[in-house]
Amino acid sequence: MKKLSLVLALVLVLTCGVLAACTDDADTSSAAESVAESKAESKAESKVESTVESTVESTAESSEEASSEAVSEEASSEAEVSAPEAGDANLASGKTYTTSEQFRMGGADVDWGWDPDAAICYLDEPGSLTDGVIAGTDSEYTDAAWAGWSGMHPEYPTLGYAWITIDLGESKDLAKFVAHIGSSKLGAGIGATNMKIEVLVSDDGETWTSVGEAVPADDANLSCVSTTIEGAASGQYVQFRLARDGWMFVSELEVYGAAE
Repeated sequence: MKKLSLVLALVLVLTCGVLAACTDDADTSSAAESVAESKAESKAESKVESTVESTVESTAESSEEASSEAVSEEASSEAEVSAPEAGDANLASGKTYTTSEQFRMGGADVDWGWDPDAAICYLDEPGSLTDGVIAGTDSEYTDAAWAGWSGMHPEYPTLGYAWITIDLGESKDLAKFVAHIGSSKLGAGIGATNMKIEVLVSDDGETWTSVGEAVPADDANLSCVSTTIEGAASGQYVQFRLARDGWMFVSELEVYGAAE
């Protein structure tokens, strides 16, 4: 009987040991799985954070590169439209030129209007617009330094302007154009108010490219005012177009090449 009890007790002890071992193994396995899962989650989070940081850095770099390219393109665009520095020599000095017809004013019988048989008013003496002589700031409209065109000319409504074309003799790189014109101080309906001046260039005198235009500032205290138009251009012929309903007086025209 005692032996049987001893055997049963031994079996019970062994059974408890086996169960304890199984429980420990299960706990150990569970702990290992938990650690593995934690490591996996940490690794995944780290990978996500790394991907986000990489994406942010890449986006920032792309934005900076795009901004840099935009600034570069803007600077390039500004450089392309900027007028070159002009030289000191007036290329139009002493050069020949042609003009649209000047106004011929009749007498009282035509109400001092256009008369094709009348003499030209304010005649342009040949070469006077490129001879280097500029009308004084206190000059009168009868002075020989002035030549006049009028919006009352019958051809004016068709063209919309009077023109003066200078032949430089050969094609040149150009940068600045200056017109010395009469102001309202001259009286007699003369002035720069509501006038527009446009400069064009050509290599053959037939096909024209506009350089730019300007609206002169009138000055009732100065008989002669100057208007400058700047822009990169090239050509043998330079044409000044003057648009105004009333009288348009010109004393001198200048053309400057690009500085070397």
